[in-house]
Amino acid sequence: MTDEDVRLSPHAGRRWHNPAPMKALVSRALYLIHRWLGIATCLLVLMWFVSGLVMLYVPFPKLTAEERLPHLAPIAAEALRISPAAALAACPGKFRSVRLAMVGARPAYHFMLDSGACSAWADTGEPLGPVSPETAQARARDFLGATDVGPAEVIERDQWTVYASYNAHRPLYRIAANDAADSVIYVSPRSGEVLLDTTRFERGWNWIGTVLHWIYFTPLRSRGDSDTWRWIVMGLSFPALLAASSGLWLGLTRLRIVKRYPRGRITPYRGTKRWHHLLGLTAGLFAFTWLLSGWLSVHPFGLLKLNGLPPGAARQLAGGALRASDDLPLLKRQLARAPEAREAEWFRFGGKDYLEISTDTVKLRFDDQAAAAAPILPETFAAAIRSIEKTAIASAELIHAEDLYYYSRSTPRALPAVRVRLADPEETTWYLDPATGRILLRVDSASRAHRWIFNALHRLDFPPLGYSSAWTAVITTLCLLGAMLAASACVIGWRRTRQKKP
Repeated sequence: MTDEDVRLSPHAGRRWHNPAPMKALVSRALYLIHRWLGIATCLLVLMWFVSGLVMLYVPFPKLTAEERLPHLAPIAAEALRISPAAALAACPGKFRSVRLAMVGARPAYHFMLDSGACSAWADTGEPLGPVSPETAQARARDFLGATDVGPAEVIERDQWTVYASYNAHRPLYRIAANDAADSVIYVSPRSGEVLLDTTRFERGWNWIGTVLHWIYFTPLRSRGDSDTWRWIVMGLSFPALLAASSGLWLGLTRLRIVKRYPRGRITPYRGTKRWHHLLGLTAGLFAFTWLLSGWLSVHPFGLLKLNGLPPGAARQLAGGALRASDDLPLLKRQLARAPEAREAEWFRFGGKDYLEISTDTVKLRFDDQAAAAAPILPETFAAAIRSIEKTAIASAELIHAEDLYYYSRSTPRALPAVRVRLADPEETTWYLDPATGRILLRVDSASRAHRWIFNALHRLDFPPLGYSSAWTAVITTLCLLGAMLAASACVIGWRRTRQKKP
């Protein structure tokens, strides 16, 4: 048998090729991909690691209920002259929700309609808005406890009000204060409420934090549709993902632990390339999973997309649409049970209306007899969920601690909560507030995949770490290593592009 016969397949009659040239060709291709995509995306990846680290310590500006309520005066129940139903006449449209709070020294009902926010005075029933610039300035002064504020500038949106949650109040008043923190207050011209406060510290750090990380630039986020922004994020992150994955493979193939390079080295490189190789071996896997999960977070081509609630689920749990109460004496009796009330909001469950009253420290709930509302039982929720899902219930229980899917990040989860698990292949699970009947979370196979592929890989919120000081230390260390890896790539890329010969 000749050498030619050996190289022929006995079955197909094809030549057996030496795999070494093909392996070298693939390796060379991956090397070129890593080199040029790395040069193109190294600054972007460096920006993502640095901005992610900033986001860990300085969140995007937001006015939480805990910050907002202490600035509201206690509700003056004796000043109420108009019921919510009567005040609703000043706000025509499809009614969705209503709150009661003080605006300055007067009580007001804040309605949410399909057309946006609308408010009416609770002592006269007259429309509250449109709020004048001078009134908006007074609200800003009351909120800050300051006397020196600038003019009320009308804006549609800016860098700190890009979220859709502000749409119901647009356009907004933006008022700068002459205080040490360089505060800026945003006031709704429809309700007179302070919607957001920011400081120079928050704005400055968020320019290199959330804004850069999520590419939250106002022109992109103000287009009305998120598709343009999503495609930009996908288009920028995918080449970086290819650079990271090819670099991870090349780094592992060039690593020698047993049969080492001359002088006992485990890497063939020297100088900055040596540090890049070693950093890639240390943080390369984290960089790859971080970029992959970040790319998937914008649901490219429908991947990792979350499902919504079953149609009409919230309305069915409520037992019908919320109605504006016409019982003013009942409202006064309810408020008398909570003299330090700062805000009151109506909700509905099982065909009955309830009032939730918030003070500085607690939330109190009262039924339509002004009695303390009893918590909703897990069995009651189970019957309602079975009717919505048309599926048998596996378990329904009251939980007092978080679990793998119902857990806190920056905002604590409401506890206790009712957990209802269905007897379906996906083990669909509902989490509900036993105090109000509100839906807190619904978990199915899509949301479980999102939890482990995005939350776990991108935020490292694995159960042993949670959102503890240990988690903060791990994330900080990995982000610093990732930033060093990207910075070394930038140095190598700069030197490569300055060479005369390619």
